[in-house]
Amino acid sequence: MRAARWTAFGLGLASAATAAAVLLSTAAPEPVAPPSARQILLAAATSVAKQPADGSWWGNKLVRGARFHDPTGRYVIQTATAEETWIPVGEMTEPHWIVQRYLGAKPATPEDEAAWRAAGSPRSWTYKTVNPNDLAGNPFDVEAAPGEPESFESRDVDWRLLSTGKTLDAMDELPATPEGLRALLAPSGDVDLLLENLQSLIAYIPVSSEVRAAAYRLMASLPGVIARGAVTDQLGRTGQAVEYRRPHPRRAGHHVRVRLIVDQVTGEPLSVETLTDDTGELQSFVAVEESVWTDREPDFPNPYRD
Repeated sequence: MRAARWTAFGLGLASAATAAAVLLSTAAPEPVAPPSARQILLAAATSVAKQPADGSWWGNKLVRGARFHDPTGRYVIQTATAEETWIPVGEMTEPHWIVQRYLGAKPATPEDEAAWRAAGSPRSWTYKTVNPNDLAGNPFDVEAAPGEPESFESRDVDWRLLSTGKTLDAMDELPATPEGLRALLAPSGDVDLLLENLQSLIAYIPVSSEVRAAAYRLMASLPGVIARGAVTDQLGRTGQAVEYRRPHPRRAGHHVRVRLIVDQVTGEPLSVETLTDDTGELQSFVAVEESVWTDREPDFPNPYRD
C-alpha cells in the first residue's frame, strides 16, 4: 500500500510539472522591438544586391502626387500624374524618352470628400495664388478629369547626379561603395545634400544593384535617419519606412520630413513621400510603380532609331 501511495504522489508531481510547462508555453511571448532605421536599410541593401539589373533599356514607371487645399480652404485635393521614363543603357548622353499622363484630381481623404460634396462637388478649381508646385508663383487651374498621355524626348542628363554639378556619361562611373558615393554625392560633407542625393539615386536613377546597395548602406550610417515601421503608400503597398528632415525648399528656416518606403522582401524602393514637419501630413509623393531592365526597345516614336 505504501508503494502505491508513493506512485500516486509521483504521478501527481509529474502532472503538476506538465501543467506548469503548458502554462509557460502558452504565455504571451516577449514583444519584439521594431527594426531600427539602420536595420531596415542594411536589410534592404542585402536584398536589393541580389536583384538583376541587366538589359539594353531601363524603364521607370512613377506616380507623382501632390496635396493642397481647394481655393476656399475647406478641403484638401490630391492630384496625380503617371510618368514613364525609358533610358538606353550605355552612354548616358544618348536621348531618353518620357511619357506622362495626368491622372486627375480628387478629395484627398473621406473627410475631404464629404466637404467637397457639401461644396457642390466641383470638377475644376481656379487658383489666383501661388501654385505650390511652381516656384515662379503663376496662377493655375486644376481639373478633376484625367488627361491624354504625352511623350517627349530629352537630352538632359545632368539630373542623374542632381545638384552635384557633375554630368554622368556612363553608369559604370558611379562607385559601388559607400565611401565612393559619399565623395561623389556630397564632397563638402553636407548631410542634407547627401541624403537628398541618396534617396534620388535609390528611387529614380538607373544604377546597378551593387550601387543601390551601397547607397542604402551609406544612408544607414548617416545621423538623423529614423525608422517609422510598416506603412502603406499611396498605391496601397506596405513596406518598411525610414524618415529624415530636410530644409523646406521655399521657406527659409523651416523643414519638411522625407519618408522613404522600401519593399521588405526585395529591398526595392516603393515610394518617397514629403510630409509636413509639425503634423506629419502628406504634402507630396512619388510612388515607384515599376522599375524594369529589358532588351526590348520601348514602343513609341523614336527619331534616333537606326
